[in-house]
Amino acid sequence: MSLCRCLGNRLKLFSNIDLTINRYISSQINAPENNFINVEQNSNFRKNLSRTHYCGQLDSKLEGQNVSLCGWVQKKRFKNFLILRDVKGLVQVVLDDYFLKQQSNRDMIEKLQEESVISVKGIVRRRPQGQENPRMKTGSVEVICNSLEILNECRSKLPFEISDFNQPNELVSLKYRYLNLRFAKLQQNLITRSNFVNKARQFLNEQNFVDIETPTLFRRTPGGAREFIVPTNKPGQFYCLTQSPQQFKQLLMVSGFDRYYQVAKCYRDETFKPERQPEFTQIDIEMSFVTDEDIISLIENLVHYCWPFEQKPQIPFNRMKFQEAMDSYGADKPDVRFGLKINNMTHLIIKENSFGINRIDNLLENDKFNVQAIKIPKENGILTLKEIEKLFKEIFEATNFVETEDKDTFTFMAIKDSDVTNIAKHLKTDFKNKLIAEMRLDDEDTCILLCSCNKNKALEIMGKLRLNLADKIDEKNLKLKGDKAILLRDPKIFNFVWVVEFPLFTWNEENNRWKSTHHPFTAPIDEHLNLVKESRDLESIIGLHYDLVLNGNEVAGGSIRIHNSELQRHVLENILKEDTSKLNHLIEALSYGAPPHGGIAIGLDRFIACLCGTQNIRNVIAFPKNQAGRDLMSSAPSNVPQEELDYYNLICKGTE
Repeated sequence: MSLCRCLGNRLKLFSNIDLTINRYISSQINAPENNFINVEQNSNFRKNLSRTHYCGQLDSKLEGQNVSLCGWVQKKRFKNFLILRDVKGLVQVVLDDYFLKQQSNRDMIEKLQEESVISVKGIVRRRPQGQENPRMKTGSVEVICNSLEILNECRSKLPFEISDFNQPNELVSLKYRYLNLRFAKLQQNLITRSNFVNKARQFLNEQNFVDIETPTLFRRTPGGAREFIVPTNKPGQFYCLTQSPQQFKQLLMVSGFDRYYQVAKCYRDETFKPERQPEFTQIDIEMSFVTDEDIISLIENLVHYCWPFEQKPQIPFNRMKFQEAMDSYGADKPDVRFGLKINNMTHLIIKENSFGINRIDNLLENDKFNVQAIKIPKENGILTLKEIEKLFKEIFEATNFVETEDKDTFTFMAIKDSDVTNIAKHLKTDFKNKLIAEMRLDDEDTCILLCSCNKNKALEIMGKLRLNLADKIDEKNLKLKGDKAILLRDPKIFNFVWVVEFPLFTWNEENNRWKSTHHPFTAPIDEHLNLVKESRDLESIIGLHYDLVLNGNEVAGGSIRIHNSELQRHVLENILKEDTSKLNHLIEALSYGAPPHGGIAIGLDRFIACLCGTQNIRNVIAFPKNQAGRDLMSSAPSNVPQEELDYYNLICKGTE
């Protein structure tokens, strides 16, 4: 009886080939013969799609059960095996002698291309002893194929092989992004992103937040990043795509919405910056009648609630003042997974004494002279002094100096026992002994010194050097020890830190004017409110600004806002010298009874990239742009017809 049923199913499979479909033959009539795609086995859009399981769900508990699977042919092996792949994983399909007895089946398998879409029906069985594959989730079982249908054939030659052992270069992967997304790692990244967003929505909804969409077509905002402009058919008038919903969420607080959030798409023309995207996503949050402590606590609990791994981060997170971050890590987003801290050794210098190096001794009378140092302990001392000096030179040459005179004051030295860089050979013994004692240098420890008359630039350079040293040490350790290597910047370790007490204003050396460290709507701490009102001691004013940093990446940032209309106007006009006519709507709104309010935005792309252990945010975005802001898949941006340019009153320069 079962044999008759089986034969009946097989006859049914091949008789259904002639069922009616729209075969798109008309579009192929004039196509070259070598490009013609066989559609005879793509007989019906609904046929054989009654999937019972995903490939990655099969295990020994299903032994003996009939299953129906759909997916892509990952690999053909020895004409008797297929590896079938879907979004949940892989499974091995066995094409036994009974199946291959029919010539039509043999012909079908012979012509079957990898990455073709098929439907398989069969029986789950345990793999024969000794043939299990522990590297596959389903490696203990396989499916004996009873019937197979090709739902859509793939071209015979792919731009690249869909294999974890053959990663395509970025140019090709972005051009064929839809194929690149078939890689399991990228799919898992996007699933992690989806799950995180869903959990965040659940958490915020439970906390009585209201999800409100705000416009993306807005007007130009003074200050901040360069914005994308959108033409209209009204001559000389343009929209701008919003950098963030900042103004709208503050206006919602004025409107009386106590708690707002949205998963917002934002736009900034920052294509000249590496690791940036012209469009990005943030989880945007604003609250009324709150303090900075309330918002910090909310985000810590949100992260804890949404955490995708079994071991959740411990809350509350550590905190660090902005100045400590700059002095010890050379960055306002410190990676605290490892040491190699920066130490200020300027106090070791006595002006009456000397280094014994003329180019440094000539600077000792300069009040800005400083010495910064990093200690590399012997357990991480895998780099030679030449390798360290090369890293420094690459960073130094890429550093932008406003004053060229400052650049000439920099001197780099490195010491490891009796081995020293060229200039360090002339260091006086007295200073070296003081340095060894102060830095607690042991045998085989390495000490890096940077002398200059620009402390901020020195810290910036040492901060970058610190990260590059850690990366280079990790790279060498991996080559030597493989999986047993202990990494300084281990992507599986997650260290959060809040950076607080930022300066409210920062002096812009290039433009010779004050700028907002965060944005112009950030409020000062209460103790410094009068300093703002009087425009006095601006460099010492602390803002109510807070950043959440994960593994050296800023993953969230926010502040308590200025809710007083006159104070906001004063900051914009008198301190930042901005044209307030473009912000009259917000300033006026604040005069109609705006509540105290504050907020934060989680940079979703960067946060998920950290969770997925990738440095490139393009790996967590479905269809990203390249570094130049281009979509290589669709060749966007692209030209538009002249009549459309005329409609928008646009004249394009520099085009053919």
